[in-house]
Amino acid sequence: MRRLRRSVIAAVALLGVAPSIGGCNDEGYDTKEPDAGVAVRQAEDEGWRTAMRLLDELPRCDVDHRGLLLDFGEGVLPGRLAWSIKQPTNLADTSHDGASWVRSYDRKITLSFYLPEVTPVDVSMRAIGRDASRVTVSIDGYALGTLKLAKDEIRVASTGTTSLPLDAGLHGIQLHFRGYRSADNEPYAEIDWLRIGVPDDDLKRTYGPPTMADILDPAASLGGQPHRALTVRAPASLRCAMLVPPEGRLRTAVGMNGTGTAVAAVVVRRDGAEAAVLQKIEVAADEPWKDVEVPLERFAGQVVEVELAALKTTGTGRLLFGDPTLQVPAVEAPASPKARAAVLVILDGVERRDLPPWSDIETPHLPSLSELARESSVFNAHRVPSTLVSAVVASLITGRSPREHRLTDTGAKLPEAVPTLGGFAHHASIRGAMFSAVPTSFAPFGFARHWDKFEAYPPNTGALAAQPFVDAGVWLTERQENEQRRPMLAVIHARGGHPPWDVTPPEASKLPPDEYAGYIGPRRGAQVIGKLEGKHSRLSEQDRQRLDALFYMGLSRQDKALGDLIRRLKEEETWNDTLFIVTGDVASGRRTLFQDGFDLQEELLTVPLYVHFPEGALAGASVDNATEVYDITRTIIDALGMEGSKGIRGRDLAMLAATVDHDVQRPRVAVTEDRYSARWGDYVLLGKEDERPQLCLLSVDPTCAYDRRHVFPAVAQALFRRLAATPSPTGGVERDPLTLDAEVMAMLAVWGLY
Repeated sequence: MRRLRRSVIAAVALLGVAPSIGGCNDEGYDTKEPDAGVAVRQAEDEGWRTAMRLLDELPRCDVDHRGLLLDFGEGVLPGRLAWSIKQPTNLADTSHDGASWVRSYDRKITLSFYLPEVTPVDVSMRAIGRDASRVTVSIDGYALGTLKLAKDEIRVASTGTTSLPLDAGLHGIQLHFRGYRSADNEPYAEIDWLRIGVPDDDLKRTYGPPTMADILDPAASLGGQPHRALTVRAPASLRCAMLVPPEGRLRTAVGMNGTGTAVAAVVVRRDGAEAAVLQKIEVAADEPWKDVEVPLERFAGQVVEVELAALKTTGTGRLLFGDPTLQVPAVEAPASPKARAAVLVILDGVERRDLPPWSDIETPHLPSLSELARESSVFNAHRVPSTLVSAVVASLITGRSPREHRLTDTGAKLPEAVPTLGGFAHHASIRGAMFSAVPTSFAPFGFARHWDKFEAYPPNTGALAAQPFVDAGVWLTERQENEQRRPMLAVIHARGGHPPWDVTPPEASKLPPDEYAGYIGPRRGAQVIGKLEGKHSRLSEQDRQRLDALFYMGLSRQDKALGDLIRRLKEEETWNDTLFIVTGDVASGRRTLFQDGFDLQEELLTVPLYVHFPEGALAGASVDNATEVYDITRTIIDALGMEGSKGIRGRDLAMLAATVDHDVQRPRVAVTEDRYSARWGDYVLLGKEDERPQLCLLSVDPTCAYDRRHVFPAVAQALFRRLAATPSPTGGVERDPLTLDAEVMAMLAVWGLY
């Protein structure tokens, strides 16, 4: 595999190179980076680049100083409000008295927190009483005490220490405000910070809460070198979770500001393992920065917590960690070769196990896909963002998540305000067309807009499943009169393995089993199967045999149509200039009996992806880097030289095919109306809004049969915080309800949906 990667990099080096890109902008964050410190810029000049800035991650990290401190008004609440992804509207930010606060208009606030070690705890908070005069504090459902709040005055109040230690792991804390509501616009209380403390005799003498304003120095300077720095006194630590990339290393500068000395440490914590102290650093006042580099290679592929710890400080000074960053090799990656045409084929009703090279059995009935697998790049970890076919196709042609384009349920259509590939092509003077044989991507679902040509092939008209391939081939190769040949973009949404199948009655009569007398046939199969609601138990063994036989024959006809299209492009001498992509929408084939909008199971979200790059670049590459549908959109835009709208996600597939992926901090998220599935490495967090999620580890439990949240509490916490913190702006786009008339209902009935 390494030899293949080197060869494909060399093969495309002459086609142009582009720098590897970070993961932050893929999440929707501002891509303008803050000014880095001298050491960070020097590291980047030495062939390394920054994959993660720990100080930018502060809201998602844990700050510990004699206990965990939550600075309420600094954006730390997303991902900590029990298991709620959205911050409630009854919590409002405000600022006064030199601090940031949160006003609570709700009588109860429930927060989740993580303890790395077994310890007794107490709770203290800095708050102002408004309508509430008291607040009862409970941990894991057990009351810890009731604190008095001062009316319209700032007060720090504390509970006693728990009589028994709390276990390491995830816990919940609830604040229950007590008092009479005087007015709807008056909050129960305002909270500055909440501390979940551990026993400490020194705390009785003095305690300086490590709020964001207190621990972050934007320009700490030692020896004339400035750094954006974490500034703390011992005992204190900052714990930030990350998925360690290949060849990753931590880089920071350590120093002492003020008088005294300090001992710092870089520690790695993993669920179920002892904390690993990777390096200790001693510093003293009046010394310059000490540059520290800590290799993390032995943790590559694992989700860990990297801890910057102040073990000891003397005097009145503070320990500084300057510009702590995760560094990865700055590899120049090949960009997608420019194309004269791009073709995106989306197969419905197929699973990877049915197709080469992923099938466990020989696939002589699929010669075109077999040849494509040998002569293109195949991506082995491609994930879609929904189990709704319409949502996946919408994400493919918009480069936006289902939360953004609003197709999260079966009753919605693609809003007109959402830009699509068709619109991008039109603005770039590129001819664009879409050919769909799948009803949920027809005009009533919002997919016909912005294209120069849109053709639909309703299943109730007797149209052959191969016709979209035929018409697309004609359109792609037709000669344009009186104008210079323009670049072209064609999107084909094909039936794939979904019924109705292109099988004649005489052909069906020869399929196994012999003398079949059931109801599953080539034309009405979808209607019969749709009524089963995905329940295999309602099929007889003979039904299963006939279903399999029809599926394989129908899919082989689709394979032939695909091969005919490729041959036509080759005969017209346009194949070498074409970016040709074949993928699936949802892996809802025979496994789910072609159901749409099934549960967010990982096996349904993992679909095939083949990419033929122009000039045959990267041919034969088998790529294990994680990819998403947005990467397809981005690759098409780049290859055709189009300009996408702001907010489009994704990375270039050529870059991912040719290099090791170091940008692994962003989870891949799939959603339906009220459910989510977030994958980060081999971990998947499955859940429903406001309910406790399930964590599974695919490497040992590929079907997610067991909840491992209590086995990997730090991973569960980190993944949920990333999920909650990932922006999903709608840009003012409202959900557009679907209108079903008699004609649409007839199409969907034959398709098996109604």
